[in-house]
Amino acid sequence: MEVVFERVDERRYLIGVRRNARTDVGADIWPRPGPGHAEVPHDLVHFVVEEQAGLPLGIYGQVAAGGEVGGFFRAAPGDRHKAADQRRSRRLGSAGAGDVGMSERLASLVDERGRLRGPVPVELDPALGDRIQARLDEVLARWRATPSGGQLVLTWPAVRAAAGRRPGS
Repeated sequence: MEVVFERVDERRYLIGVRRNARTDVGADIWPRPGPGHAEVPHDLVHFVVEEQAGLPLGIYGQVAAGGEVGGFFRAAPGDRHKAADQRRSRRLGSAGAGDVGMSERLASLVDERGRLRGPVPVELDPALGDRIQARLDEVLARWRATPSGGQLVLTWPAVRAAAGRRPGS
């Protein structure tokens, strides 16, 4: 799955998803306005913390599995299978509540400049904070170099939870 961040201007961005039918479920998701300021896109922060913490059913893991995640990521109207999509989204939402909660906790540690402020939750690997910051620095440098009208495309990894493995370890 590819996550597309499009810079509208210095203050706004759009986010969309292109799914790969062999590994991801559902239709592509058309761009929607991103929340917050384009300097450090909130959706991009979630992408990085979920990728680095290995959260299989965080926001992006649920999207890759065909979920709508609270209605934020929806397929174009002609590409929906309403009842099946809603059942899948509910099932993924229930199963992924802990991962989404951890994603929110981690994303809330990132300030408006893209700096991780404070340690990661104690139940996670202490080195996770360094990994998140290094990846944020790399991705935000690419984002800041993206001109208005340009796109930053990130590939979502096939994140899987190993049996007995804690996210972030």
